Formats: sequence, structure tokens, C-alpha cells
Amino acid sequence: MLDLRSVVITGVLSNVICTLVVVALWRQNRRRFAGLGFLAADYVLQCLGLFLIVLRGSVPDALSIVAANVCVVAGAMCGLWGLQGFTGRKGPQGQNAAVLGVFIVLHVYWTYAQPCIPARSANVAFALLLICAQCVWLLLRRVEGELREVTRGVGVVFVGYCVLFSCRLGALAFFRDPSEEYFRSGVAETVFHVCTQMLFLLLTYALVLMVNRRLLMEVQLQEEKYSKAFHSAPYAILLTRLSDGQIIEANEMFYTITGHACGEVVGKTTFDLGLWASAEDRASVVHELDSGRSVRDVERCFRRKSGELFHGMFSSDVISVNHERFLLSSVKDITERKRIEAERERLVSERERALSEVKVLSGLLPICAACKKIRDENGRWAPVESYVRTHSQADFSHGLCPECAHKLYPEFHDDKTTPGR
Repeated sequence: MLDLRSVVITGVLSNVICTLVVVALWRQNRRRFAGLGFLAADYVLQCLGLFLIVLRGSVPDALSIVAANVCVVAGAMCGLWGLQGFTGRKGPQGQNAAVLGVFIVLHVYWTYAQPCIPARSANVAFALLLICAQCVWLLLRRVEGELREVTRGVGVVFVGYCVLFSCRLGALAFFRDPSEEYFRSGVAETVFHVCTQMLFLLLTYALVLMVNRRLLMEVQLQEEKYSKAFHSAPYAILLTRLSDGQIIEANEMFYTITGHACGEVVGKTTFDLGLWASAEDRASVVHELDSGRSVRDVERCFRRKSGELFHGMFSSDVISVNHERFLLSSVKDITERKRIEAERERLVSERERALSEVKVLSGLLPICAACKKIRDENGRWAPVESYVRTHSQADFSHGLCPECAHKLYPEFHDDKTTPGR
């Protein structure tokens, strides 16, 4: 027959190992997932509680009985909070605070006022049953969608805990152990501790799997988001090896812009495709990236499959994949924009040139009321035609109005043609 103290000591050692695993899991993923700190606290408290139970008889009952079992129940509550944080399904905690308060009062009563080992064992089993039942409901019912697939394993382990604590309560109700010393309890108590340790190991394994599956789900989600962003981008995106320019992957817009087909791009280099209109342009980009600087929105000239050159707005960053450096580059075709800008500049230039050739008279002109000469900016008086010819593009054709023609050449005009008659 196994000695109960030996079983509990073995449980302490296994709990320490499990605690180290969960603490390491928390340290690695605490920035990614909520609640892992409470799970680590749960394991620490469980380990501490079991250690204090081992010391029963060597330390006061307040530590080995009351404090030890309070650590176990409080640790289980921390585990529930941790699972709620991990799943994002937080709930009210007032009832759990009440359970803990009642548990402490009853445990103190059955330790000092009316010492009773079966009553204390039932008190612990009932409190843990209530907490584990909440964990089952949380992980197998409240959690929905893909996350339930992640938490199902841990939920099944807690179902095992609920069954174990229910059996323990039944055994305590129908089979009374006559021993008054805990470590001299019968076979049922030893079997209970062995089952508890097995479930604790299973719980640790299930928690590690749960976190890893959640990580895998996050990675798959990020991969899906990256893939959709990569292939649906409105500009060409290219993943190439930094050392030789070999193309690893290209998106649909790259094929649209360059005119290449998918089968003739992947595995080739940018030199094979003649993508860069100038090899010096790529060399300058590689030099910038090798220096640790990013390349952002620089205009470069590229070549389509047909040989036609086009202007592109180029950006690139260095990424590391399996300790090898690659370029993640994007090219936005700005050929049409450049054409429109050039056309606009041409029109503006022509307009400015036309305006520079046009001279417009404006403002008040100082004109003589008698001889009609105009005073220029130097103070000299000049005939109207001379002033207008100098200050505008207008010129004059000379002729005579009917009135002046009659006055100057009366012999060629009869009285009937004289204006005003």
C-alpha cells in the first residue's frame, strides 16, 4: 500500500515541475494573451498549499491546515480568472468571493472549534467542485467558434476534476474514515491524491496545448491577413532575395503592371526579367538597405515584358527569413501620372509664354484734351498711336473717316455725303 505522505511529497515534486512549465509559458506569452499571469499564480498557490500539507505536524495547524487549503482554493479561483482572461469571457466574481469567505469560516471552525478531518475534506472538495464547474461551463459552453476548439481539452480535464470531487463527496458522505490523523487516512484518500496528481499533469499538458493552439491560430490569422493584403494590393509587391535578386513571390498586380506570367517570374531574378531599366538604380537601393536605411517612395524607371519603360514609385524594406535577408518591395505605376504632370507643365509653360508676349493697357492714361497726345512714364508727350504701339502689341492702319475726308478733300465729296446734312 502506498504511504499517503509519500504520495503527497511526490505530488509536490510534480507540482513544482508543472509550475515551472506554466510560469515559463506565462513569461513567453504574457504580452500576447491575457490571463496567463493568473494561471501561473494558480500553480504557485497549488504548489505552496501542497507543500504546507506535507509539513503537517511540523508547523502550526494554521499553516498546514487552514493556510494550505486556502491556498488550494484561492489558487483554483486564480485559475478561473486566468481562463476568463484568456478567453475574453469575464464574469461576476461576487459569488466566488462569498464561496471563499464561507470556506475559510468553515475550515477554521472544523479545525479549532470542532476538529473533523472528513468535514474539512468535504469543505475543500465542495469549494473546488463549484470552481471547476464554472471552468467547465466557461470552456465548453460560453466560449464560441474556433476558440472552443482551442479550449476543449482543458474543459475536458475540468470535467474530470468535477467527477473526482463529486466522487470524493460521495465517499465522505457514505464511508467514514475512523483515523484522526490525516496521513493515516485509508486507501480512498491515497487514491484521491494519486488521481489529483494525474489530473494536474493532464491539466498542465492541456494548458500548454491550448496556448500553442491559440498561437497557431493567431499565426494562421496573420498569415491569412498578410496573404490577402499581399495579393489584393493596388500596387505591385515583390519578395526577392537580397543577395542576387531572385524572385520568391509576386502579387497579381505585379503581373498586371509588367505583363509577365506567373510561371516565368518565380525563381528568376530581376536581372533575368530586365525589370530594372538601370542596374545602377538597383545597386543604389541595395546600398541604402545594406546601410540599415529603408527606401521610401523613390521614383525609378522599370521595364515591362514588352520592353516599354514605365515610371514607378518604389519602396523597400529588408526582412529576415530563416537567417537569410530578403527584400519586400512595392512598385506603384505612376506613368500616367507623370504623363499628366508633363502635359500640365507644357500647358502652363505655353500659357506663361503667351502671357509674356501680351501687353495690356490698363489704368488711367494722361491724355491731352486738345491734341490727344499721351504722357508716358518719362514725362514726354507722344502721339496716341506711338504710345499704344510701344505699350501693347497693337498696330495701326491709316485711313480717313468720312468727316475728315470731306474736310481735307472737299473736291472729292459733294454736299450730300457731308455728315450731318
